[in-house]
Amino acid sequence: MGMRVLLFLTLLGCVSATYPQMHGEIISPNYPQGYPSSIHKSWNISVPLGFGIRLYFIHLDIEPSENCAYDYVQVIVGGMNELKLCGRKSEEFKGAPIQEKFYPTDFLTIEFHSDFSNQERYTGFAAYYSAVDVDECESSEDICTHFCNNYIGGYFCSCPTDYYLKPDNHTCAGNCSGGMFTEMRGQISSPRYPAPYLENAQCVYRVRLELGFQVILHFQARDFDIEESEDGNCTYDSLMIRARGRTLGVFCGSRPPPQIMTGSNEVDIIFQTDNGGENRGWRLHYSEDAIPCPVPAMPYAVLEPQKDRYVFRDVIVITCKTGFEIMQDKKNHPSIRSVCQANGKWSNVDWQCQPVDCGPPEDIDMGTVTFNQTTYDMTIKYSCISEYYRMILDQPGDGTYHCSSEGIWVDSLGREKLPKCEAVCGIASNPLVSMSRIFGGSKAAPGNFPWMIRFHNPNFGGGALISDQWILTAAHVMQDNDNPKMYGGLINLRKRYKHLLEAKNVFIHPHFNLNAETTKNYNNDIALVQLIRKVKMGPCISPICLPQKGASSSLQPGKIGYIAGWGMTESSNQDWARDLLYASIPISRLDKCSSIKDAVLTENMMCAGDLGKDSCSGDSGGPFMFEDPQDPNRQFVGGIVSWGSLDCGNFGLYTKVENYLDWIEETIRDNEDEEENEPYDVCA
Repeated sequence: MGMRVLLFLTLLGCVSATYPQMHGEIISPNYPQGYPSSIHKSWNISVPLGFGIRLYFIHLDIEPSENCAYDYVQVIVGGMNELKLCGRKSEEFKGAPIQEKFYPTDFLTIEFHSDFSNQERYTGFAAYYSAVDVDECESSEDICTHFCNNYIGGYFCSCPTDYYLKPDNHTCAGNCSGGMFTEMRGQISSPRYPAPYLENAQCVYRVRLELGFQVILHFQARDFDIEESEDGNCTYDSLMIRARGRTLGVFCGSRPPPQIMTGSNEVDIIFQTDNGGENRGWRLHYSEDAIPCPVPAMPYAVLEPQKDRYVFRDVIVITCKTGFEIMQDKKNHPSIRSVCQANGKWSNVDWQCQPVDCGPPEDIDMGTVTFNQTTYDMTIKYSCISEYYRMILDQPGDGTYHCSSEGIWVDSLGREKLPKCEAVCGIASNPLVSMSRIFGGSKAAPGNFPWMIRFHNPNFGGGALISDQWILTAAHVMQDNDNPKMYGGLINLRKRYKHLLEAKNVFIHPHFNLNAETTKNYNNDIALVQLIRKVKMGPCISPICLPQKGASSSLQPGKIGYIAGWGMTESSNQDWARDLLYASIPISRLDKCSSIKDAVLTENMMCAGDLGKDSCSGDSGGPFMFEDPQDPNRQFVGGIVSWGSLDCGNFGLYTKVENYLDWIEETIRDNEDEEENEPYDVCA
């Protein structure tokens, strides 16, 4: 190192720079004559690096004083006064240096000082210096950590086997490159194990396994011996485990760490030592383990297969418990497939098991539905809007439905079909309490016959509401009358404009063939009128029941029934009744009506009436009503006012409704209107 600096200064000589000398002479001013008074002079002495300075005085004649306070020569090294001389040396030192000293430095300063007088003509001093090689290896024990090698002008450090010289050129460090371990299992140990490990070492061992596997480290007590400080800390030597930037521990001493699950396929094992100690070191075994994925804890989820532990590459199929469905990206899926990934996380996790939602239930005509929630296992309850309707179910039930796991509202037997609210038939809101005549009869009270319909134009007549959209009447009333004007829910015709109903279709029995010019054949005198809209049932309007099949067995001569209408009250009076009139009449034998002129009698007719009790012109099409044998509070239409003699008040003929039940049911079934138009509300 000293030679390099010398060469550098030699090259600088071309620019008149000074460079260190190997020897030289220093003399005081005017030597060997007397030195001047009041002078101060200094000389800088430098030698090449790696050398020290040997300085010796061969002449000394300086005015003496106590502590050399007047005149003196002194040597300064590193800012410190190393030597101070004055006075005159005797002749006995002639031929030998008066003062000689070695300074282990390559630079020092000599200073000469005189005061204001030199009366005896003191001659001053003369000195020589030379560069002397310094043995750095002897001068400093810590200059090299291992081997120190001296040479003229310098030294160098060297290291034993298994060590290398660090860039500072002084320190030897343990030579352990560590290494890379890629096998799935293996063994790693400190340098020289089980012999004492290297000093000043920093060894890094890198374990790199396949992605998706974690490194597991195993230690045994007999294979662990690392120097620790007196307080138990790892300040001297240490073994550090790092996995993907996380420090899993710093270990030392004689007690090995427990098994370490690193959670990573990339692990660095870092071993650091200082410059002391005689410990044996360590040895470990490593192995692989597939990265685990946590057991998914999604509410209401079902995993297949079910395990206590899932690891890398495991596949599960996820479904939901009954009544729940997998929702992902706002879509429902029957199942989701998820894979345990190399990072310990499941794929395809942006889903939830949500309750199946059946959605708002459908409304039913003339009914209501109550509910709070529409998700799985929640219930709804259907009911009809009033007591004028009854709920029709395929099977016994109370109109309660629940949300099924398929997302459909079903009843207790799992059926989807919704109930219907059917108008209650044959129940008068104001039952009769007295009898009266229709021919010259008394007024009906509101609610006595809420099913009565009045046809006003072009033909006058009556009819009976048999459902919320169908009217039963006589065929001859509807003959040539495709768009009849009619009213319902009233008893006084002066208020009829509030109760106007509109027809959608008129159905006359296909076998009705009346030719008034040739015969009075009223066989099959029956017709149906379909309303353009349904009628909302209430206290002023509701349907009458149709007869049950076999009802004729109870409709024998002598059976009392009711007739009602707005027809003539006297045979000679051409004015129609303004108020609904009613009366009770008995059924008679069919031959009782044979006296009616030009009468054609068939098994499809009934004969009824008594002297002074009869229907009359304008009552045609109205119902002949009877109490239900099974329920006296319920009435059914047994016949339809058909025709009679011109002189009212005797016997009349009525169409036997029971004989046409099949035709009625078939006509309604084939033409039922499912359109949801706003219903008539004639009772409002």
